[in-house]
Order: sequence, then C-alpha cells, then structure tokens
Amino acid sequence: MAAIIHTLFVTRAGDGRTRSMMPAYSAQFFSFVTGSSTIHFPGRDSCTSSDLTLNAPMLRAAPMVMQGPVLNVGASFTPLGWATFSGLPADEVHDTAFGAETVMPRALLTPLHAALAEIRADRLSPEDYARAVEDMIRQVCAQSAHQPRGAHAVLVGAINDWLSSGFNPPIERLYDSTDLSPRQVQRLCRRYFGVPPGQLLKRFRAIRAAMLLAHDNLPSEMRNEVIGAYFDQAHLIRDIRRYTGQTPKALTQSGLVQDMLDPDGHGDTGPDLRPK
Repeated sequence: MAAIIHTLFVTRAGDGRTRSMMPAYSAQFFSFVTGSSTIHFPGRDSCTSSDLTLNAPMLRAAPMVMQGPVLNVGASFTPLGWATFSGLPADEVHDTAFGAETVMPRALLTPLHAALAEIRADRLSPEDYARAVEDMIRQVCAQSAHQPRGAHAVLVGAINDWLSSGFNPPIERLYDSTDLSPRQVQRLCRRYFGVPPGQLLKRFRAIRAAMLLAHDNLPSEMRNEVIGAYFDQAHLIRDIRRYTGQTPKALTQSGLVQDMLDPDGHGDTGPDLRPK
C-alpha cells in the first residue's frame, strides 16, 4: 500500500471545541467515529465532515475547528493514490472536502459503514477499524478506472525523488531526470500535486522546515541549512505560516499541529528529517 497511502492515523480530541490549523497536506480520507471537524478553506467554502469524508489535496494551511469528543480514523494519500482512488485532478479539486460516497462504489460503502457501526458500539478497536479503512482503499484502487498511465507514474516518482534529493534542489535537476518537456512536466505536476514544480518545492520546503524547526534539539548545522534556504527570516516565517498556519516559534510548542507535522506521516520525504 506504500504507493497508495503515506500512513494510516488515529486522531483524538477531548470534549468541546478544539481550534487548530490544518497544514497544507496531501489528500486524506477521514472517518469520524465520534465528533466532527469543519475546515475553513481560504477563499473557498467551509466544509464540515460527514461519517466518511475525502479531504482533497491542500495548497495552503486552513483553520480547522473540531467538535469533540473526536475519534477520527483515516489515511493520507500519495499523489498516485489520490488519482487512482478519486480520479480527480489535484489542480481542479484542491482545498475542498466532500462525502466519500461521491467517488466510492456503493458495494464498498456498505461493509465500511458496518465496520463504523461496530467501532461505535465498542466491538471493534480503532486499529482494527483502520485495517478496514485500508482494505477499502485497496479495493477501490484495485477496481478503479482511473489507473495513472505508466509514464505519469514514472514522472511522479521522479518528482518525489527530486523533492527528496535535498532541502532546496534546483528545478533543472528534475527536468534533466525525465525525457518529457518542461511544459509536460509542469502540466502533469499540476495534475498530481496541484501546482507546478516551483510552487510544489516551495510548499515542501516550508513543510520540511516546519518539521525540523518544531524540534528543540535540532542540531545547529541543520538549523542553519534551513534558514539559509530563505532570503531572510521574514521570508522563512511567511512561508511556514502560509503552509502550516503557525510561526516557527509556535511550532516548538506541543499541540495538534506539531503532531500532524511528525515526519513519519509524510512519506518518503519525511522520516530522514527526524533529528538524530
């Protein structure tokens, strides 16, 4: 499933309202066992979760309010996973959320709703319910009529390799790694990631900077590398705020946003960022 999802997750929050920020994430599947969330997408409509919700790829951070008590079980999609599961181009549906029944076959909705009833009745653990979510995603993708073309999958892999090759890799490195023209690369990058390569790198660089700066024990040489990738501190703060909704200083405080920026939840570009 590594080609389809970055991670499965369980989110909990207590009674009442919890206000936070949703970082500029890849697409996600949410299943609210209890509680709900409302995401206020900048410049777009606000969306309140249903039992089974799809959160399309996000291009910037958005305010989020969770009404507790919350138990949310879900999955974070890779770009290829989202394309296969939904058949929806990221540049057309970004920064929005909608009911999973919009794209899911009815035959697969029924067993997942049955599993949801089981966990609500305390006859199923969150971990076992997560496995049911994973199995549903596997089946939807196996039956999907939206399998990405081989050349598209190769390019998405090349983009991921480029993003993982350094903190601020030159865009020429990406163009040199493929036989496609720069215009084709830009078009397909929009389709699978929502934006062309230059803007994609800007978002990933800010998210990775936020992941690193959230650690109090970050080695000084790594901190200097992060800061050196920006023109000045104002540039750093502006980009991190745009894509995480927080300032670098706020990221050092414990909370939901810091939990969501755990490197293990961000695929191939994440785990190598954890300070030793």
